[in-house]
Amino acid sequence: MSSPAIVCRDTTWLVSESRDRPLTSSEMEQLAAHIAGCPMCQGAKQQFDVMFRGIDALLKDRHSDGTPPFDDR
Repeated sequence: MSSPAIVCRDTTWLVSESRDRPLTSSEMEQLAAHIAGCPMCQGAKQQFDVMFRGIDALLKDRHSDGTPPFDDR
């Protein structure tokens, strides 16, 4: 039995969640299926990709100079 279709709002949560934990195979399938058929989410995916690359680069640069990636204060 296939999982129920997700909506655009769900894709945002799943993309965000994917930064914190591995998505289940069902979540990955739902996300890919929705993005494949939704032009708005295709654009959002490109924006997320750019944003996450920038965040990763910033955190890598901060970590490489000995600065902790996050200030826990």
